[in-house]
This record gives sequence, C-alpha cells and structure tokens, in this order.
Amino acid sequence: MNTQTNMINSNVDEMAQHGALYRKVKKYYNIASILYVALFLFYALAMFILGITLTGEEAIIIILDSLILKTGVIICGFMSCYKKNNVFAICAAVIQVASVLICPKIGTFLDLLIGYAGTGLTFNALLLILAIVLTVLTLINNKKYKYLSEQAGFPHFNERRTNQEFDKKQREIKDEFQQKFDRLKKTSTDEMGDISKLAPSDFMTKQYESSETEMDSI
Repeated sequence: MNTQTNMINSNVDEMAQHGALYRKVKKYYNIASILYVALFLFYALAMFILGITLTGEEAIIIILDSLILKTGVIICGFMSCYKKNNVFAICAAVIQVASVLICPKIGTFLDLLIGYAGTGLTFNALLLILAIVLTVLTLINNKKYKYLSEQAGFPHFNERRTNQEFDKKQREIKDEFQQKFDRLKKTSTDEMGDISKLAPSDFMTKQYESSETEMDSI
C-alpha cells in the first residue's frame, strides 16, 4: 500500500516539475518572438526611412536589407518559436550574418545611440549577437519541448485533466466498440430474418414436389 502511494506521489511530483518546465519553455518562446519582431522590425523601419533619404548604391543596399533580409530574420525567428523548428532558428542567424556583411557600416543615429564611436559595433552587429544568442537558446528550448511532448500529461501536466482525458478516450473506444457490436448484431438479425422468410417457402415447395411424386407413382 505504501509502495503504491509512493508511486502515485512520485508521478504527481514529476508531472508538477514537467508543468513548471513547460511554463518556462512557453515563456521563453513568447519573449523570443517579441524580441525578433520588435527589435528587428524597428531597425528595418528606421533603416528603410534612412535609405529613401539617401542616393546611390548605398541607399539601394540599405533598402534591400530592410525589406528582404530583416523581413527574413523576423519571419524565421518567429517561426522558430511558433513551429519549434531548429531550421528556422538557424536560418534567422544566417540571414542576419548576411545582413551584417552586406549592409555598410555608416554610423547611423542608431549606431550613435549604442555608442558606435567607442565600441566599433553597429546596431546591426548587436542584432547579430542577439540573433546568435536567440538561436542557441531556441535550439535548447526546442530540445526541452520535444522531451516534454513525450511525457504523460502533456501539454497541461494536470493530474485531474489527464485523468479526464484518459476517461474520455476510454469512453470513445468503448462507444466505437459498442457501435461495431450493434452493427454486427443488426447484420446478424437481418440475416436470420431473411432465412426465416425463405424457410417456409422452401418447405412448402418440397412438400408440393413430394406430393406430386407420390401421385405419379400411384
């Protein structure tokens, strides 16, 4: 009795731990999604406005970076959290690397805002560091999510709700079995009914043939 009680308590504690870890995983996904959208979109809009005020090749590069590369980072970063997909996470970092290599260092007001003169880092370079950090954390988080998805009680990790869902599935299985049984029973009843309808007719036919045979012999 004590062993069974200890097993139940252990399962409850384990489910509670999984529930706490799952909440942390979800919290990270939410924060990462906000960072991807807010910071990269802010930078893209600011640089796009700057780009349309400039002329020449530099302006074209800035505009293309804002419209294409930054959009790619935002989409891949968001999808890496939404789909829990490692490929999207890696793509977000790779696209940001391309952005830093292609987009010129021009010392914009955003760069001055973060101390470009002293650090030598542009705002875009800081976004690259952020993208790499988010990529690594997302890969780790996806691994945790995959582990949790294979545990009992996922995604609620609530003992009562898990038991309710289990009972519901059992009822569905029972109902399906009952439906099949009723269909088989109905089919069997219909076949018996057909036999009972045909039997008297066959019996009378045989009686009639027997009578005719006896009359012919006389």
